[in-house]
Amino acid sequence: MGFATVGQGTLIIAIDKEVSAVAIISVPYQYLDKVTDEFSEIKHIKEMEGNRDKYLKEYFKPILEKVLDKYPIEIRYYLKVDHYFWEDLEYLSKWGLELIVDDGLWTAVKDRFGGTQVSLVKEGEIRKRIRELKKRLREAKRRKDTLEEDEIMRELKIERRRRILITIADNYLHLKKRGIGPIRRQKNRKH
Repeated sequence: MGFATVGQGTLIIAIDKEVSAVAIISVPYQYLDKVTDEFSEIKHIKEMEGNRDKYLKEYFKPILEKVLDKYPIEIRYYLKVDHYFWEDLEYLSKWGLELIVDDGLWTAVKDRFGGTQVSLVKEGEIRKRIRELKKRLREAKRRKDTLEEDEIMRELKIERRRRILITIADNYLHLKKRGIGPIRRQKNRKH
């Protein structure tokens, strides 16, 4: 298997599917904030206007390479959903705290991992939840309820980090699909 993230503690795992290809990114929980902060300005490739290849090559890829060198995260690409994908996902989920799952794989992942201790989050629900939290935040501010504002801000931060992580997986799929160069990692990484 050889996942660098195993042994680093509890993992947050994002799975994205595009046509038949799949990407898995696993991040040790203690590094989640740092990794998602590095990608705070990330844009989903499908939301990009203009030259998407240029965005992937000149913005996304260099940040991904830097993050891969700085933190013990793992990102894998699979040409299809096959037994290798499921074996790796089952292996990672032993340390998983949360699986953030693409809507296209939701039913299959839910069937396999629904009864386990891993929390499952559907990608399509993240955006809805963010909209709902923003609405609640406006109402709390209007009422000047600072305790509720703080609680909502905490929840909003979690949802935004989830969205960033699944976007990294999605953009990585597009990077691989378009054949935009290999991802370079330093030989003597810090972790």
